[in-house]
Amino acid sequence: MTEGSVSVPPEQYERLAALAAARGVTPETQVARLIDDAYEGLASDAEPPETLPLGVCDPDDDEEE
Repeated sequence: MTEGSVSVPPEQYERLAALAAARGVTPETQVARLIDDAYEGLASDAEPPETLPLGVCDPDDDEEE
């Protein structure tokens, strides 16, 4: 992928910065991850469970008791 610039409106930047802080990365790194995730999503139907955000699970892993 080539390097480029992305503009983020101020109201969206606050949300991006909060998400990045929660994940312990910079906002720039978070944007790169979001873009990478979007491209990966085009190539596959589902993400591996270990890459899902906290609180999200793979429905195939649910065990019924």
